[in-house]
Amino acid sequence: MVAPGETFHVTVHVHVRERRARLDELVLPALSNAVDLGDERRRVAAPDGTDFYETLTVESDVVGTASFSPAYIDAIDPKTGRGMRYSSQPLSVRVAAGTTVAAADSGALAGLLRTAALAVGAAAIVLLAAILALARRLRRPARTAATPVPPPLARPVPPDERLRAAVAAYRERGDDVSLDLVRALLFAQAGARPGATFADAMQALGQRDPHLVRVMAVAERARFGPAEERGAARADLLALLSAV
Repeated sequence: MVAPGETFHVTVHVHVRERRARLDELVLPALSNAVDLGDERRRVAAPDGTDFYETLTVESDVVGTASFSPAYIDAIDPKTGRGMRYSSQPLSVRVAAGTTVAAADSGALAGLLRTAALAVGAAAIVLLAAILALARRLRRPARTAATPVPPPLARPVPPDERLRAAVAAYRERGDDVSLDLVRALLFAQAGARPGATFADAMQALGQRDPHLVRVMAVAERARFGPAEERGAARADLLALLSAV
């Protein structure tokens, strides 16, 4: 169970018996009564192939049930030559007032996250040229590994002053470089170390500042969301930053 407005995470895990740099065929779950605040992708080389992890940061503001459709991959079975769909089970998370992720039963939540892992059968393990021939689905751009830091100044500058200067530069230029600087300073306010990701900043902040959580989430959408939604997200970000 989670409380309304509280963020939580759902991880999709896919293992393939092939050395691959990307897994663009993975279609993430559709959300009902929940908002995707951003996702973090991770690739891990394994002795027998590659493991892919996609962690969604999710929030639901309405009491009820947050639902997730199955994540899936469409592939060609190399043995039969027929198209197959390999998918996870649908998920449901209860949203109730007066609950927190920390107070929820950890075993039940862990079970939900394990259920989200895709059960890829042996026929799907060998993902070769046939799966690459499938139509590529548009995916959000991967996060950059590092974020820029403010240039050194002759005197120490208070964090609030540095953030105001970065926001002014972003308001004037509106480019990704100035946005990355704003994100880095927001992550620092959350208590994360230099070079941290959105997930690192969320973990460091916890539930101490809900407004900062929302500002960081909108900044992620402005930087890494679908191209057609970034303009609106950047306008929302500038409005939220004026109150920081």
